[in-house]
Amino acid sequence: MKASRPSVANVVTSREIRRQRKKDIEEKFGKKSVRNEKIETSTTTSDNDGCNWTFVFDPSGRLCYWWTSVVSVAFLYNFWVIIYRFAFQEINSDNIGLWFTLDYSADFLYILDIAFRFRTGYLEEGVLQTDPVKLRIHYMNTTIFYIDCLCLLPLDFLYLSIGFCSILRFFRLVKVYRYWTFLDRTERHTNYPNVIRTLTLMHYLLALFHWNSCFFYVVATRFEHDPEYWKFPKNTNDTHLQYLHALYWSTMTLTTVGNPPNPRTTGEYFFTIFEMIFALLLFATVLGHIANIVTSISAARKEFQGKLFCSNNSCTCFQTTIFPISKVSLSNMTYITNQ
Repeated sequence: MKASRPSVANVVTSREIRRQRKKDIEEKFGKKSVRNEKIETSTTTSDNDGCNWTFVFDPSGRLCYWWTSVVSVAFLYNFWVIIYRFAFQEINSDNIGLWFTLDYSADFLYILDIAFRFRTGYLEEGVLQTDPVKLRIHYMNTTIFYIDCLCLLPLDFLYLSIGFCSILRFFRLVKVYRYWTFLDRTERHTNYPNVIRTLTLMHYLLALFHWNSCFFYVVATRFEHDPEYWKFPKNTNDTHLQYLHALYWSTMTLTTVGNPPNPRTTGEYFFTIFEMIFALLLFATVLGHIANIVTSISAARKEFQGKLFCSNNSCTCFQTTIFPISKVSLSNMTYITNQ
């Protein structure tokens, strides 16, 4: 016998049930819900109606990571340029257009970063918060908000009274926490963390050589007023040659392979002693950091060899009991383990 077809009344009843359930869901959760939730951003609706859409950035998303890299570039510009201009080549009429364009482009990125943080979600009891009001209140009640405001302290207006002095932009360097965040996420998500650690170490060394060379030039030319005694080139108009000489002296001193000039005054004695102690501490720190990198590489290699050793023992056990395995494969595994 053929199965009986459902009646029209039953079909209508099931449709009405689905409609009623849909109405109940709309009354409880709103007419619109979150759709197509992405990694980089998430969209939410307001509590009043379902028509207002706002974009909130996921702090662990890829978009937030790349924006952090952009802000890190702005920080690195300030980190390298501010001390160089203060020591060697201050802003003048010949380069004012270039330096002002680069300076205030970096400041504009800092301002955009504040706006970005106002739209960055945060976790509360394991749940990503996306409400704009809660995000604004949370960000303004954290220390990071005051640090971001301190970075944009408008001390550049003092140029009008005391002249150009790049050290007034020193508070731009407080943004270093964004650079550290970028390095941390890069190291955790890359397949070659030891390469990132090595490159980071090299950058830190170059930055220390750069800053130390600037301090050395300031001491030699502005405090002692005797650059010839510090063996600087006589051509004072060639800024690049002066910088290269100071960088060469800084590299030789901090790597403990050069001899600093013999001090004559009290200030020179203190500066030379400080340089030698700092070079000793730097040398010990670099050795410790390199030892950590080598240890992490060795640990990964030992873990791999341990797994091979366990596999070798398991294969040997199976060979003597159930499954005969060729001696060639076992000898190859033994050779790899012993390497």
